[in-house]
Amino acid sequence: MASINSWLTSSHKTRWILGDQELEKRRAACYEKSLGEIERYKPESASTSAADNLAVAVSLEEQKQLLSYYEKTLSKICSLFRMPRKILAISIVYLKRFYLKFTVLDHEPWRIMVTCVYLACKVENAYLAAEELAKGVQQDARVVEKIVLGSEMTLLQGLDFDLVVHTPYASLRGFLYELENCCQFEGWDPDRAETLSSALRKRANKSLDALLFSDAPLTFSPGILAYAALQVAAKKMEGEDKQMVESFFGHCRSKAGNTEKLAEFVKKVHKLGARGSASLADEGVLKEIDRKVKLCRNPVYDPTSDQYKKQQAEKQAQKLRAKANLKRSAAASDARALGLTEIAENPDSKRRKSSPTNRVVAG
Repeated sequence: MASINSWLTSSHKTRWILGDQELEKRRAACYEKSLGEIERYKPESASTSAADNLAVAVSLEEQKQLLSYYEKTLSKICSLFRMPRKILAISIVYLKRFYLKFTVLDHEPWRIMVTCVYLACKVENAYLAAEELAKGVQQDARVVEKIVLGSEMTLLQGLDFDLVVHTPYASLRGFLYELENCCQFEGWDPDRAETLSSALRKRANKSLDALLFSDAPLTFSPGILAYAALQVAAKKMEGEDKQMVESFFGHCRSKAGNTEKLAEFVKKVHKLGARGSASLADEGVLKEIDRKVKLCRNPVYDPTSDQYKKQQAEKQAQKLRAKANLKRSAAASDARALGLTEIAENPDSKRRKSSPTNRVVAG
């Protein structure tokens, strides 16, 4: 019950489960914002016009293709380090959430991908040193360390600091535990029930892996995803195993209440699973998309652009002003406490004149 309550009140459910239309709306809004900033802050001295620059900008469809590539690259990294599936799921969900607020024109996906793995490991108390992560991505350790430390705050801000992710793998374990109990209630031997559960888990995990590469984690609860994956896994069951699983599904549907809505959700999940299983775009296509991203970076977030440097200089100036104001405020407060009225009224003054009421008159 505690697990159910934690889901119902979690930021995952309340802020990050979105409809298809809402997903597309957010992505389109971010894309238009990025193009607008590219056009607005285009340097006047650039050799190409803003219109020419926008002409090479990646499309939303190309962005999806590129992010799909990085999601599967992320999966390979997690497999290389034999990370739990939970860390894989959290990393991919972080990547998906981040690019609902930004586009690949704003932040380079490779940097964000590596930082997602790094952050997911920290969240799950499975700390992975930057030096080890560098081996997985075949980069210099100092470069990777600089990237993850420099991008971590950017990632956190993109996630709105919502780090809680409920994975479907946990929900699947719950379903299978209940299935084993049902089997034993029907008189099955515990070992036989465990064998059935193990076979279903192996097949269902593959279905869940495919769903991670689709929009399913952003549109459906982990329980729905796990239930749909279990249905796919059960299709190859035969004889008494099949009968037992069908009986268990009937039990689940009776608890769900609205069976028609459940069936509708599961049907949509199966379609998303098919998309997640689809092969990536050709290598040549992906290289061309990556080339276009490099040619059309958003100056607001590009450290090499004049606009970015100007913004950083303004932020630094604001920090210095705030620090100076705080220092003057503290000096004025101290002066008032000591009765030094002139300094209290003008903390920058070097003269320290005592208040007439505090003067010592010689007798």
